[in-house]
Amino acid sequence: MSEHGGRGTIARTPRPRNRRAQIITAASELFYRFGYHNVGTEDIAGAVGITAGALYRHFRSKEELLVCALTDSFDLAASVVDRHHDGQLTAMVQDLAETAGRRRDLGVLWSRESRHLNDEQRQRMRERFFAFLAGFVVALNDVRDGLSRDDAELLAWCALAVLTSPSYHGVPAAPETMVALLRRMALSVCTVDIAGVSGQPAPEPVTTEAGLSPQGRREALLVAAARLFSIRGYQTVTMEEVGAEVGVTSAGVYRHFTTKADLLMAIVARAAESLQLGIARALAAATTPQAGLENVVAAYIDFAMAHTDLVNVLVAEVMNLPYWNRHRIRKAQHDYVAEWVSLMAATRPDLDRTAALFRIHAVLMVVNDVARTAHLRSQPKVTEKLRLVAAHILHS
Repeated sequence: MSEHGGRGTIARTPRPRNRRAQIITAASELFYRFGYHNVGTEDIAGAVGITAGALYRHFRSKEELLVCALTDSFDLAASVVDRHHDGQLTAMVQDLAETAGRRRDLGVLWSRESRHLNDEQRQRMRERFFAFLAGFVVALNDVRDGLSRDDAELLAWCALAVLTSPSYHGVPAAPETMVALLRRMALSVCTVDIAGVSGQPAPEPVTTEAGLSPQGRREALLVAAARLFSIRGYQTVTMEEVGAEVGVTSAGVYRHFTTKADLLMAIVARAAESLQLGIARALAAATTPQAGLENVVAAYIDFAMAHTDLVNVLVAEVMNLPYWNRHRIRKAQHDYVAEWVSLMAATRPDLDRTAALFRIHAVLMVVNDVARTAHLRSQPKVTEKLRLVAAHILHS
């Protein structure tokens, strides 16, 4: 936590009536920026201008604060759906875009930080999310008569991934610009005709748990660690647990990786390098910028579907790397996105850089969300459906 010093200083102020809400807001922002395990109650208290002791008058623990932060965020989203119970999709999307523009933390809280809840708490949050999703599906079905249940859920999920995508990038934009971009992209997703690729024979469900395991000890440790970090988060996994996954002691793990941070770096470096190789192959197979963009989208979809654990770790755990390694990976991520930006500049010269970046990050988050959601990932022809959704976003 010391590396995140200077988050707030305590200044005595009269106790406001909304102190509890202030604490939840501060906790949500800090969990979003630094991760649950990198934030202490003293950090949250300092951000509000109170002592840690005063904070404990409102919340018994940091875990309770996380539960309240997530509950508050889901209640906020649900209130939007409730306001549009008559199923007015356009108005609902506009309202959600405005909410997401004000709360860039929502997507990260829902996906990354919810991993730190216990099973019962996580189930309650899942129920809240699916109730929220169901309300969106109802509104979508009102304007898209004839959508299959699977297609309606997939499109709703993709539209919500678009709306929460700013949570995963820091591209600056004026509030009105961000809202307009999110609204345009999300509504575009809602119009995608994916019925043409429905009804095909279902492929074997994509899974990151292969039937055969690597025989090399180092490789087996990487696979096991990626899975554990993806499911539970880097901070909660021990080297002993990684070793147990492949039948060795922690000493056996340390023979291959000096520290847990070295193990994390090996995983994210592999993911980053694999993405660069994929984009190189995609570009080499194209003769026009449009073909290159289509190839790059397809390559990312294929990678994310086959390596969901690697993608999850790359998205969620880079913040836990030591500074220089973190800088190296951030640079690789920037270079990867820059290739997309170049292709977008050639195919969509009407867009400024901000508009292009928002579309690119929206596509990446749509793919990530579908890839890490088992019942969506196993839908028939899901990769073809995702390509259509991505094309609509990029050309919206």
